[in-house]
Amino acid sequence: MTTTSITFLIEADKLPHYTDAYLAQLWHIAQANPAPFGDAQACDLAEQVGREIVRRWLATTPPELWHHQGRHANQHTPRTQAEN
Repeated sequence: MTTTSITFLIEADKLPHYTDAYLAQLWHIAQANPAPFGDAQACDLAEQVGREIVRRWLATTPPELWHHQGRHANQHTPRTQAEN
């Protein structure tokens, strides 16, 4: 049986500069890391990669601007207890 060891060197401070595809690979690597559960470095890397993914997703996701407006409160008819 042949065993192969692969090491990844990840520069976390460069996460904003990596492509989306590479960042997705880093997410899988961070989650598959064989470090023991609770390892500080492994946890920190996984969190940094996850935050970069969320940051990019939110940057391209427009906010819901008009879902709640002041006039909506006056338009709402409260339900009676029997309707709930």
